[in-house]
Amino acid sequence: MKRYGKTSKESRAPRPLPRAPASAEMLFEIGTEELPAAYVPGLIEQLGRETAALLQSRHLTCERVLSYGTPRRLVVIVRGLATTQHNPAEEIRGPSKRAAYDKEGKPTPALQGFLRSQGGTAADIKVVSSEKGDYLYFTKRATTVPTATVLPGLLLQLIAKLRSPKSMRWDSSGVRFARPIRWLLALYDGKPLRCTFGTLTSAARTWVGGPLHPRSVKVISVGGYLKSLTHAGVIVNQEERRAAIDKVVTQIASRARGKPAIETASHGLLEEVTYLVESPAPLTGVFDQKYLALPREVLLASMAKHQRVFAIQSSSHALLPQCVAILEGTPTKPDGIRKTVERILNARLADSLMFWNDDHTRLPLEQMATALSGVTFHEQLGSMADKTQRLVALIPPLADAWQLTGEERHQLERACRLAKADLVSTMVKEFPTLQGIMGKHYAKDSGESQAVADAIEEHYLPLADRAPKTLIGSALAILDKWDTLTSYFGVGIMPTGDQDPFGLRRAAQGIVEVAWAIHRPLPIDALLEARFTLPPFAGKDSNGMRQAGDRIRQYLLERLYMFAWPPPAPSTDCIDAVLSSPCRDLIDVMDRVRSLHQMLGHPDLLKAAKVIERTRNILKGATLRQPEVDPARLQEAPERALWDLYRSNEARVIELTNKKSYADATTLFGAVFFEPLHEFFDRVLVNVKEEALQQNRLALMRAIHTLYTDRIADLSKLTIVQQQQESAR
Repeated sequence: MKRYGKTSKESRAPRPLPRAPASAEMLFEIGTEELPAAYVPGLIEQLGRETAALLQSRHLTCERVLSYGTPRRLVVIVRGLATTQHNPAEEIRGPSKRAAYDKEGKPTPALQGFLRSQGGTAADIKVVSSEKGDYLYFTKRATTVPTATVLPGLLLQLIAKLRSPKSMRWDSSGVRFARPIRWLLALYDGKPLRCTFGTLTSAARTWVGGPLHPRSVKVISVGGYLKSLTHAGVIVNQEERRAAIDKVVTQIASRARGKPAIETASHGLLEEVTYLVESPAPLTGVFDQKYLALPREVLLASMAKHQRVFAIQSSSHALLPQCVAILEGTPTKPDGIRKTVERILNARLADSLMFWNDDHTRLPLEQMATALSGVTFHEQLGSMADKTQRLVALIPPLADAWQLTGEERHQLERACRLAKADLVSTMVKEFPTLQGIMGKHYAKDSGESQAVADAIEEHYLPLADRAPKTLIGSALAILDKWDTLTSYFGVGIMPTGDQDPFGLRRAAQGIVEVAWAIHRPLPIDALLEARFTLPPFAGKDSNGMRQAGDRIRQYLLERLYMFAWPPPAPSTDCIDAVLSSPCRDLIDVMDRVRSLHQMLGHPDLLKAAKVIERTRNILKGATLRQPEVDPARLQEAPERALWDLYRSNEARVIELTNKKSYADATTLFGAVFFEPLHEFFDRVLVNVKEEALQQNRLALMRAIHTLYTDRIADLSKLTIVQQQQESAR
């Protein structure tokens, strides 16, 4: 039965208001003029990192921060952003009590200014005593603020935090950025945020269509924004854009019964093109087959450098006379653009062929090398011809350590003399990235052996994922980097912080990587001695050379902390322990580090470490004037037994060390000395008043200690030993 009139009380109850969401989404887009491709990856990374840091500093929680970028826009999307900023209570230190009040107890200007800056009153102040005196603290109460009121200022700070190699001004406001900013889009919880940067004010719209035909698109949500960009052909997600480009190039190559040239990724072309376009559109092209006579590396360099086009290779890895260009947006007249791309590419390849032919008129490579005297290595270090002579002079210590045959020594010397010759070639002047590569081709065309040609190419390695594969190439790579490192150190030029204009950090790291890969001895002492006979060290006093040698040795060995060790990577304390012992051979040092790490946690290592720790503690701070043990002065049975054990096992420990059986040497050392040394310290006092007896016992401790530490490591540096010491305290 239908009821009329008054409704029940329940039906008249007002409908509850919709509850505000606990979290929302934020979208911020910085629209710019064309950004350099090299800038974009760094700006994307900074955008995500700085956004997360700013939100955290403002006590704003979120679920996820996503950052994207193209040449024309930088975008950050924050998912699950809290709708309220919860500022916790905190105590802020102000002026000292003495500075806060005058003689009459009235607030001084210092206190008044502090209260104004904090927005508080005297009632919020309390006095806290400390070792430095009494100080006033302002108690800032916990507050909550709507997130929407905080974000505008935060977004302006975000723009200011973004850094690029170069920035510019573009209007009277004086603000700076990598390129002029043309629009700002800021959206939170589906509502526009108003923020101003320079003369720009954000609006709820973005721009698509490119700089020639721009059109605005209204934005009311994050999802709508992403759909609008997709509809306009813009792929804002750089990972998706890279994958799309890779896929379309692969599809086009497949239709030609081929695939993209394998160097596409290693040469960085795919990465570069990803940040050159935001609406990728493929265009196929061809070039004259006669240019296939050029070396593969020349073709790829010319295509990548001048046109940013992708080369295609057959199933047999031979390049095909076809390419794929990635354009910004689908062209309205593709045939005309295709003809332009092909015309320019053929012209560039014609130049490369001319360079190739011109260089061949100057061969053999030995003749080309005579021009190196006109190429400066460094104003304080002479020419590339001088560097070549130093490389030849550095051969003996490495050749001896590697036990090279007469033929191999000859090949290495020949490679040293010709390694830099291609720097004067026309091709390398046009394509600097081909240095070494062109030297290889010109060496082969000059009748040099394959070993020499390969070494010339490989001496610039390691580079990216490429490393020397040949013996002579590895030797030349090490000698070249060794000369570079020691030469600059010799004239006082060393890396400082993030400043390394001459690539010395890369040179030192390269020595470590190549040496470890070839795994042959690297005699640091012998190489330093050979280097000190050459400029700029020749003629310097021995003290100056010793100090320079110590700096070079330390810098090279410090690279072990950054080295990409094969798993399992050794811990830092293992490296510390080994570097605290003599380091004359880099590979021996690295082998010791690996062996020590593999023994971590083993009882045999702990025993040896305890021996080293106890002998080190007794020797620390002691003045040792007696270099060797005098058996006639050994009075107590435990010290005589300890000396007998030392004499009967010394040769065996040394033999195991020389064989690089470091684990066996460690086990033997711990087993021999652990218990007898414990008994010695229980029954014998080392620091007795009689100096002759004290010195003899200290000499015994030193003999046992250095038997291990002078050959393997200072085990007292291990974390487990230091932790035991701390717990004992």
